[in-house]
Amino acid sequence: MQSSSKRPIYESLITGVLLASVGGYLDAYTYIFHGEVFASLQSGNVILLGLNLADGHFAKTLAYLIPILCFVLGAGLANLIEQRFSRPGHLIWQEISIIAELLGILAIDLMLPILPSRGITSGLSLFAAFQVHTFRVLNNHPYNTTMTTGNLRTVGAALLNLLTGHGDQATNHVLLRDSFWVATSFGIGAFVSTWLTRLVGPQSLLGVVATLLIVLLLMIWDQRHGR
Repeated sequence: MQSSSKRPIYESLITGVLLASVGGYLDAYTYIFHGEVFASLQSGNVILLGLNLADGHFAKTLAYLIPILCFVLGAGLANLIEQRFSRPGHLIWQEISIIAELLGILAIDLMLPILPSRGITSGLSLFAAFQVHTFRVLNNHPYNTTMTTGNLRTVGAALLNLLTGHGDQATNHVLLRDSFWVATSFGIGAFVSTWLTRLVGPQSLLGVVATLLIVLLLMIWDQRHGR
């Protein structure tokens, strides 16, 4: 497994940590302000959709179904960006994808006073899908920035491998370190989002924009100056 210093910064731990905090931040934000709907954690929306269907709350299912469909659409659009801009240029496709996510969430923030709640959650789900599709590899191993199940599984497997001496120990150290901090950052993002939403209200969504801007600037610096 290659060390993070030899890989592009969009596959480094710092990027994974920042983006995982965005995932937790968005989910806490929409859960608090918009009817306990998740922006990026679509597994949660699918469960809540099923629960409401079973209880006969058919009108409420739209609050979960529309974000799910928008997430699917966003993943498809991100895939088109990857196919269209995969060749080297002034901007790599990962930068274009995060620019789309950043500008989309900024536009939603600017329109908060006029957008209905479903429009906000659906829009955030669409742009969260760009992040999920684009950032899937961390130090040469798969991970997820918008949920922690797989990351926690990796933590458990790597930890037990280290304790029992199974597998390559350097690889297990990297897996344990990366997956632990990504999962932790997801929770920290949710914590900070909850604290800020209670402090400044809906405009706390700008915290996501600021974090994505930091990631974008790191990627541009990395591309221009090398690793």
